[in-house]
Amino acid sequence: MTNSPTRPKLVCPAGSLRALQGAVDAGADAVYLGLKDATNARNFAGMNFDDEQIRHGVAYAHARGAEVLMALNTFADARDPQPWFRAADKAVALGADALIVADSAVMAWCRDHHPRLRLHLSVQAS
Repeated sequence: MTNSPTRPKLVCPAGSLRALQGAVDAGADAVYLGLKDATNARNFAGMNFDDEQIRHGVAYAHARGAEVLMALNTFADARDPQPWFRAADKAVALGADALIVADSAVMAWCRDHHPRLRLHLSVQAS
């Protein structure tokens, strides 16, 4: 038996639908994106996705064989973690292939409510 090297996956950030399409068209295996809210560490004016843009982006990526990862890479407000839980539900409903999560409570919630959803630990978790 021979060990053959595995081709690395190219995962690109997508701050807009146009950036997502460009990354996929250029050969990205996956893109990651975030919502226009506090669940996203890169929540800057003029960037990120609303529900309709995610729906279009997921369809575009999937039609071309690419995955979409959604970043929930901020820490949930302990007084009200519901926005982070709703964002995870939204990611599942909109067809995201995986989540990139910073908060261990959000990860646990995802594990309990979406056990088939692939989870990645965000570098923000450190």
